[in-house]
Amino acid sequence: MALNPITFSTLACGEWTADTCVARAAEFGYDGLEWRGGRDGHVSPAMPTAERQRLRRLMAEAGLSALAVTAYSSFTSADATERAGQVDELRRHVDLAADLGAKFVRTFVGQLPAGRTVAEVEPGIVECLRLGAEHAAGAGVVVGAETHDDFVHSASIARLVQQASHPALAAVWDVGNAFAVGEDPGEGLRQLGHQLAYVQIKDGVHRDGQWRLTRLGEGDVPLARTMQGLVAIGYRGSLSVEWERAWHRELDPPEVALPAALRAARRWLADAYAHQPPAGHEGDQGKTTP
Repeated sequence: MALNPITFSTLACGEWTADTCVARAAEFGYDGLEWRGGRDGHVSPAMPTAERQRLRRLMAEAGLSALAVTAYSSFTSADATERAGQVDELRRHVDLAADLGAKFVRTFVGQLPAGRTVAEVEPGIVECLRLGAEHAAGAGVVVGAETHDDFVHSASIARLVQQASHPALAAVWDVGNAFAVGEDPGEGLRQLGHQLAYVQIKDGVHRDGQWRLTRLGEGDVPLARTMQGLVAIGYRGSLSVEWERAWHRELDPPEVALPAALRAARRWLADAYAHQPPAGHEGDQGKTTP
């Protein structure tokens, strides 16, 4: 049985050009790339059409897929005009993803403004996610809301996705983010397992009250158990290595970290498939199409 595709986020390699990202991904043996968007990413809504087409061809020639474009949109503002602007930003990244052949666009939900409660901001968030998903459906893309910021717990993202209730909306589960705030991956599987766009993987440890990132397999995140759980529920979507060197320059350089991460992830996946439940007991496979 083919294993889940494994990609890496270009957050790992801000010093590389987009062409170098493609060449190294193919050299290392990855299946594709999660393209970092936003102001500092390798791809941007400002990218000319010809460049989008060239990069898409380059990936195809290298035998790679574009998993996602990561937007930095968020929707917690009390200002309706500001939220509308964030939806427009998400739409621009959706169009970029479609041009690059990416299946997904990652979005954040955001941080709670001072004095605002979750109950107060949720209706606006749900409306924004639904509007973004409507645009994505027309482009053949799925919006993935990530476990992050003040919505890092899986239950909070699951609730928003369920309330928005759109086939072009799913969840991006960052296993390390949720674990860093005390959530066991079993909870993430229970809350998000059947509404996943894709899964981001990282590792880290709590030391002296601080969360510190580590190489995959050297931290406390139970990634092997997480993959066993994903395989057991029939998840066949992508796993994306998120090596946050853009924010943490003390981490190993990408040419060292990314091959090692791929070896570790493939080893855990192979073991998970070797011990998967009998045929007929798998669950849904995650949202890969709108």
